[in-house]
Amino acid sequence: MEQAPRADGPRVRECSVEQATRERHYGDPVVTRDTTNEGPVPFAVPERLQVVDSTNRYLLNLASAGLPGGLEVPEGYAVVAEHQSEGRGRLARSWVAPPGTAVLCSILLKADLGPEQLHLAAWAVALAAVQACRAAAGVELSLKWPNDLIMVTGGAGGNAEAHARRAEAEQKVAGILSEILPPSTEDGPGGRVARRSNWVVVGIGINVNWAPGWPPADSQDPDLVSIAASATSLNRIAGRQIDRSELTGRLLAGIGTCSAMLASHEGRRGLASQYLQACATIGREVRVELVDGTVTGRALGLDDAGCLLVSTGGCIRTVSAGDVVHVR
Repeated sequence: MEQAPRADGPRVRECSVEQATRERHYGDPVVTRDTTNEGPVPFAVPERLQVVDSTNRYLLNLASAGLPGGLEVPEGYAVVAEHQSEGRGRLARSWVAPPGTAVLCSILLKADLGPEQLHLAAWAVALAAVQACRAAAGVELSLKWPNDLIMVTGGAGGNAEAHARRAEAEQKVAGILSEILPPSTEDGPGGRVARRSNWVVVGIGINVNWAPGWPPADSQDPDLVSIAASATSLNRIAGRQIDRSELTGRLLAGIGTCSAMLASHEGRRGLASQYLQACATIGREVRVELVDGTVTGRALGLDDAGCLLVSTGGCIRTVSAGDVVHVR
């Protein structure tokens, strides 16, 4: 299906991840790629797609099937797309962005992490994204537990009124979704044996260059209404257009640096400490929307499994997943 022309490039075509995978393995001309650049280089040069349903799905399928010739997809292999027709966020939500306005990137990480440590892969990408936005756009972002990057514009101060202003002024700039590719097994002399540990595909969407008037103020689409109320883009914060290629390059290089910390106990502790320092949720009064109710209290910190510790006054609740609202 033809998409509307982008302001900065040609028309793009829409395809499913299955079609994109067929093109890669069998040469069917389904996805338009940028053939003027060098091929993918781990933590440096991504595979570029015009349109795909989801970069996470595409990379999960590719990592599972392998590259042509039976080669294993290397760690740091990244995929970026100009547009996702079925972009996904946490809790099965959709991710909406006009073609050519965002950095939509998924990357494969292979750190040997236990189940209680897998959140560190997303944290590595989050910290790298904060650094990349600072370097490429001059924008200082904060982290919001569990997987958002936000811009806080409510002003300084430590009293309740100042905290309330900041909570009202927070706007989402980026979101992260990590998905596990479980260990595979194969037949060996002694039976079925594991061929690899858990691999993690981490996807990030960064709002970069929104056009004036987007999202439309009079939209009846609930997704666009939500975006207009709670999100913004780097160009609107910086007051200028941002070079998406530079941002992508800095992001991938930063992920390479941050993910290297996952290889050792000391590195993982250092990464967790950096995330804690950058997380605007800690120390705030929060409301956490859960599947089965709501938790309200002060966010005290994070445990070793990446769960949020919330003091409700009578007890400390450990929250592994939920929607956090910074109350003040």
